[in-house]
Amino acid sequence: MNDGRKWKALPCVILYYSVFRDPVPKTLEDSIKHLSANIIHLDDREEQAFEEIRQILHNYLQHLLNELEDLGFLVAYDHGRFRIGPALTPKRGIEGYYYYGPGDKRERRNSLFTVDRDLYGISYEVEQFEALINNPNVSEQELQKFFEDHPHFLIGSNLAKPIPHPRFADMHGNLLIPDFVLKPVVAEQRHTKWEVLDLKLPSATLLSGPARHRGFSTAVAKAITQLRNYGDYFQNPDNSATVKSVLGHALRYPRLAVIIGRLPSQGQLEEFEKAQSREPYVRLVTYDEILETQRKLVG
Repeated sequence: MNDGRKWKALPCVILYYSVFRDPVPKTLEDSIKHLSANIIHLDDREEQAFEEIRQILHNYLQHLLNELEDLGFLVAYDHGRFRIGPALTPKRGIEGYYYYGPGDKRERRNSLFTVDRDLYGISYEVEQFEALINNPNVSEQELQKFFEDHPHFLIGSNLAKPIPHPRFADMHGNLLIPDFVLKPVVAEQRHTKWEVLDLKLPSATLLSGPARHRGFSTAVAKAITQLRNYGDYFQNPDNSATVKSVLGHALRYPRLAVIIGRLPSQGQLEEFEKAQSREPYVRLVTYDEILETQRKLVG
């Protein structure tokens, strides 16, 4: 995988359900032996099955952390988060059962990254994020750094890898630098699984105009124009070679999105949704929605 973990060592869980509560067929057991898979009988105990899956993942992470520590990485428990970083000089050639150094393609190998978070860790990061977006003087650079350090805030439940500030040049030498491109972990060949994402300020006004004719504000309109320009760049076949050299894939039709502003009040929410329906090509995400997604993990 891009972070050096080995596919052969990832936890594999097979959920088995039989109306008659039959044992797992031997043919199935024989076919999955090479996977070292965990078979969980569902039947009428879905809640217990969920706990078993959680325990399997917990055990996997503990084995991964122990191996990384044995291989010379710094493993720290910081504010409810298991953080991994290089101890002294990173050893690119190291290999264990769970980790393969030469396969680690992360750009920021010299910094700490989060492997796992408990409830305290999630709460701590939520508080950090909330304080950041509530700061009236926060800059786009500070928001960029937070999302680079906490990429899970961007991807939610999607299987994607955020690529910060990829640089694309057009035929005239002009540079286009979106804040992030979200690269799918699976189905990379499907263009609509990719997303070009820009960051704007939480303080940006979303709606403007008289009550009966309210629409997107100037700040939102500018953001949409910028994202559409990115879309035009990717769709131009003359840029395909450059795009492929940067992303490893000749991306043509990515989704477009911008994180901007705060969630409108209940009275303006319908107007916001109506304005969004008129702009189907650029998805607007508010900082409150990202905050709420992380809060639900605590709940």
